[in-house]
Amino acid sequence: MALRRGFRKEAENYAQEFREELGLEAHSPLDPRGLADHLAVPVIGLSEHADIPEKVKLHFGGPGNSDFSATTLADGTYREIIHNDFQHPNRQNSNITHELAHILLGHPPKPPMIDDGCRNFDPTMEKEANELGFSLLVPKVAALFAVENFSDLKLASQQYGVSQSLLLYRIRITDAKNWANNRAKKQCSRA
Repeated sequence: MALRRGFRKEAENYAQEFREELGLEAHSPLDPRGLADHLAVPVIGLSEHADIPEKVKLHFGGPGNSDFSATTLADGTYREIIHNDFQHPNRQNSNITHELAHILLGHPPKPPMIDDGCRNFDPTMEKEANELGFSLLVPKVAALFAVENFSDLKLASQQYGVSQSLLLYRIRITDAKNWANNRAKKQCSRA
């Protein structure tokens, strides 16, 4: 399924706009919790949530760790993100920005399950939230910065608080390696 025309450009604009609002350089890492604070969206870890039974926390912190990542609760215009803080910190960053992306894109809240017990899943909205979330974490300028300034992409992924696979995806989708190669060629030709 393809994204609507211009969506990736819109996502890059969001990433740039929020970095400016937060006083960050265009290629700087973005703290998802800081962005959530900026947007006045509370982010609560599953382990900290007072209304979630201990039995549920033990499940999602143990054998069911991959069964739940995050969700946005809505009441009128109020939004609150609950995320699985038992997951790896990089995964938490991705989960939180995914939920923030739903909010930023104005995706309407939906019940998590439909009548037959299956997950209420809209593939278009999920793809958009993934793409915007990934762009917020690693915009094109950050992918280019990573390619040009890190010899080890593991270190770059640690710098940006993302998995190596997310960083590699953003490098590929933004064509950052070709951009870096072209910039290096231009510098060589000027010398």
